[in-house]
Amino acid sequence: MPSDRKSELERELEASQLENADLKKTIDLLSRQVYGRVMPGLYAIPAGKEDVPPDVCVERSNRVSETKTGVLHESAASYHVSEPVHVPSDLPSDEVKLELPPSKSAGLSVIAYESAEVVAVRSPVVRRTIRRAMYVSDDGSGMASAAPVPALFPDPSGGGLLFDASFVAYVTDFHLAGMSFRTISERLNLESGLVISETALRELVLSAAETIAPVCAALVVRTLPDWSNLRRMFDGAKAGGDWLTDEFLKGIHALSELEEHARIRAERLGGAPEDLYRERRAVRLESARIAKRFFERCRELLPAQNPQSPLGEALRHAVEHEKTLSEFLYDPRLELSRANPETPVADPFAMLAVCADECRLRGVFFRTWLDDTLAKLKQPNPPPPELLFPPLN
Repeated sequence: MPSDRKSELERELEASQLENADLKKTIDLLSRQVYGRVMPGLYAIPAGKEDVPPDVCVERSNRVSETKTGVLHESAASYHVSEPVHVPSDLPSDEVKLELPPSKSAGLSVIAYESAEVVAVRSPVVRRTIRRAMYVSDDGSGMASAAPVPALFPDPSGGGLLFDASFVAYVTDFHLAGMSFRTISERLNLESGLVISETALRELVLSAAETIAPVCAALVVRTLPDWSNLRRMFDGAKAGGDWLTDEFLKGIHALSELEEHARIRAERLGGAPEDLYRERRAVRLESARIAKRFFERCRELLPAQNPQSPLGEALRHAVEHEKTLSEFLYDPRLELSRANPETPVADPFAMLAVCADECRLRGVFFRTWLDDTLAKLKQPNPPPPELLFPPLN
């Protein structure tokens, strides 16, 4: 190459490098002014572990490291997570752009996109590029916003991969259908060339189970045959405008008042368990009369109600669980209400099965529901558990 031509190219390259450096400084300055730090992924798609956007990723669990031995939740068998995940180079790819809806992005301009590569499921397994829009206010106030963070799970083997909630829901659905993690691993390798160990798959499903367990626990507690849960069901029917609920709510309130009256009298007498039991026996004669009339009215009105309406569900629940709901009348050691929404659930895998059963009952495809719910639970203000399931058909 002639020396003058080489010098010209060197000058162009040097000028380009200086221009890029100046541009990066400007972007860094704007990012610090808007976000208080240099946002990751402003220049390139992350290629490794250190480049994964920290506020996009689900926090890495302390249970999983590059090499760890522990105890599985579903059995007493030990496990060892160290096999790296291999994603074939010819895996199909797609791109998802996360942006705010027009109603929330008015007056905002996109200044950059955070990018991350994840393993996801479309119809086959794909390598997905997620581009998350970052916004700054057009009025110069410095106010900033960003598209919602997706639900992503880190590589259990300690690599830099991320797994989309769709992939985790895909594996979880197969596992709950009775397929072993080894079989799922072999199927993924055969169908897409993805090499991921059964222990890594188990850890991904466990992460999903632990995320979803509080939802399932709340669902289980709210469906227990308990007077507090029954009152909530009638309250829901009343909120829907059903005036017939008033007499049932008055009956439950009368039972609660009698129980409170017995507790107050027992405390005045010294508060010993024997005092409480004696006072409960005294008031529960009246409680039995109220409960008897309560269940009689439930049986009278139930045939005329739409079984899928809130009132129909409450009446059916009361009739089906009359024996359990009446147990407190004959044992002074029992409280009127025993449901505790804060009761911890020890087995997250069992809770996943509860959610799958609930989805089947409500005519919902479990994998789709799990994918959508994992994303909702990763938002700053997730909806309450009772709103995460659609109403009964």
